[in-house]
Amino acid sequence: MVTAGKLGDSHALSQRARAYANEVIFGTEWPLTPDHIDLSRVTFETSTRMTRRHGVCSSDGRGNCTIRLSAQTHDRAGFEALQETIRHELVHAYQQQTTGVDTGHGESFKQWVEPLALSGRCTTHYEKQPEDYKYRFYCMDGCGFIGGRHRWSTAVARAIEGTQVCGTCDAQLHVEGPSGVLDEVPEWRDDTSFDEADLRYRFYCENCGLIGGRRQMCKTVRRVVHGATICEHCDSLEIETRDESGNIITPNDL
Repeated sequence: MVTAGKLGDSHALSQRARAYANEVIFGTEWPLTPDHIDLSRVTFETSTRMTRRHGVCSSDGRGNCTIRLSAQTHDRAGFEALQETIRHELVHAYQQQTTGVDTGHGESFKQWVEPLALSGRCTTHYEKQPEDYKYRFYCMDGCGFIGGRHRWSTAVARAIEGTQVCGTCDAQLHVEGPSGVLDEVPEWRDDTSFDEADLRYRFYCENCGLIGGRRQMCKTVRRVVHGATICEHCDSLEIETRDESGNIITPNDL
């Protein structure tokens, strides 16, 4: 039997992921079938640098998809944990290949959560460690390490200023960065501000609001519209692209 799907690299995890995807699509255990996904148009890759997500599915907008998996997730949680991630990303491949189906984690995704035994939009396969973050949050009243951020964001600034507190006990936080404890917001921080009037295409994160944009159509706009980009501040996948009139741009508009 020919194994469907392509390999984007020679990593053993990519080969194992492709084999499992074939079990899902051509087997009898799960309801996703070749009627839903053309697996021959899906490429499987492994990233040794991707640490914020377990996996991601990107598309060229014409039904050709790439499912990229995190080697770190495999190393820490094992392949069994990644099996759920593969099923999750296969749903996104189905969305990209099916005309008239919205991408992202809306209703077209939710309908597969129970049939495919998915945890939902986000899954935590292993406990994050302080070294996983560039900026680390510690409760000052005994809860210890409670999380962090990979990049500078408003959450980091709020934690330093004392307006963001421990979610367990409401105590103040102290923040550690690359150079140690941060007692005040550093002057060298990135002050992200945008003039909407200069942007024809505007990117809005569900949590952070306006996070950027572009003056003209480009590859970045297409990636955001197709759900292949995350917010660099909060890691959310829910980013809307709007035009100058405030209309939401969908893949069908490209």
